[in-house]
Amino acid sequence: MVDAMPPRSLRFLIFLMCCVFFLPGLTAQKFTVEKITFTGYPAASQAELMTASGLQAGVPLGQPEIQAAAQKLSNTGLFANVQFAFDGAELKFTVQPAEGLVPALFANFPWWDNKTLTAAVAAKVPLFHGNVIPESGMQQQITAALAAIVSERGVQAKITSQPQSNSGKVVGVQFQIESPSIVVSEVRFTGASAGLVDPVGAIAKAAAGQEFNDATAATLQASLRAVYHRLGYLDFAMTKYAHGQPQAAGGFIGVPVSATIVEGPQYRIASLTLSGDVLMTQDAFVKQAKLHAGDVANEDLLRATLAEIAAPYKAKGYLRASIEATPSFDRTAHFDHPGNSVSYAINVVPGPVFHMGKLTIANLDDDRKALVLKYWTMHEGDAYDATYPPGFLTRNKANLHALDGWSASYKQYENEDTHVVDLVITFAQGGPVS
Repeated sequence: MVDAMPPRSLRFLIFLMCCVFFLPGLTAQKFTVEKITFTGYPAASQAELMTASGLQAGVPLGQPEIQAAAQKLSNTGLFANVQFAFDGAELKFTVQPAEGLVPALFANFPWWDNKTLTAAVAAKVPLFHGNVIPESGMQQQITAALAAIVSERGVQAKITSQPQSNSGKVVGVQFQIESPSIVVSEVRFTGASAGLVDPVGAIAKAAAGQEFNDATAATLQASLRAVYHRLGYLDFAMTKYAHGQPQAAGGFIGVPVSATIVEGPQYRIASLTLSGDVLMTQDAFVKQAKLHAGDVANEDLLRATLAEIAAPYKAKGYLRASIEATPSFDRTAHFDHPGNSVSYAINVVPGPVFHMGKLTIANLDDDRKALVLKYWTMHEGDAYDATYPPGFLTRNKANLHALDGWSASYKQYENEDTHVVDLVITFAQGGPVS
């Protein structure tokens, strides 16, 4: 089954310009066209363009057939402009490529790799070379072609397609099998040392039954990395990722997955140094740091240390403070330590100070609003304390009995040019108090 795709939006102005030199009154007649050529689209061969148009040289053609061929080319979405002209012997099409071509992304077709699947689709969809215009006729053709290709494996699949965006820009069109479900049937990891068999096995067990797609490898790697980096195995790598032959079972398609783990050595902390425009003393840093020399290089504790460093900046309006920990590895054994240590140079760049702007209180009557304002101490022009709004109700509970049973949500709007933060507090009856 193939999803019906929405018609393509009118993002391109398609011209079907008939410049055919037919005599008046003879437009219904057909002429034998000895030669048909296409110009303006070097990405495709003449044969491909001919197939896409549905025309054939040496066959009698009339104006309706030629216009229909031009429409077929336009419907692919590949062309912003299609023109044709016939001089009595040669029919010449001139096309202008459209903008916005993006890769076709295949999410969960485990029978093929991307190269093989792209070739299979191209055999069924004229002019498809791996890219497509979003929401075009070609997108629909690819969807239909994939359904036909999958059916050759004995699977009647529902295929969907959806443009994918990144930072507001369309970066591809993703095609995927919506049903039957394509899931991970089992995961086999090799290479884990004896002490890590259990946590690695727990990751494999949790992955079984989850959706199989083009992100499966990255998801498994991230889960393993979290375990290994927590234990100081900072050179960890997952290699030889592969999936086996899909098998139909119980109304879904199961895909077995395997990978090899390369653990590498376990690292310990050699030193932590703090530099830059810092808001804590070295003694305070040593006291609050979650890692110290000799400890296993636990990245969770490193992140917790960076959070301790960041907290004062958030309270003083430094909403864009940059705190980076740059590692320096020593893999050489020395007389006083066995090697495999890491030092972190932590540097702080505070950035600009943001200030409190307009405060808006929503969903309260005037009396309750006045009560909130009475105890709200961060005023317009003050350095914006990002730690202040959360917990406001809890901190002032003794003075805000009129808001017993109420909760609040906070939305801050940060202006990057003026470095002013406008804050909206929306109150609601019920919910967690903050």
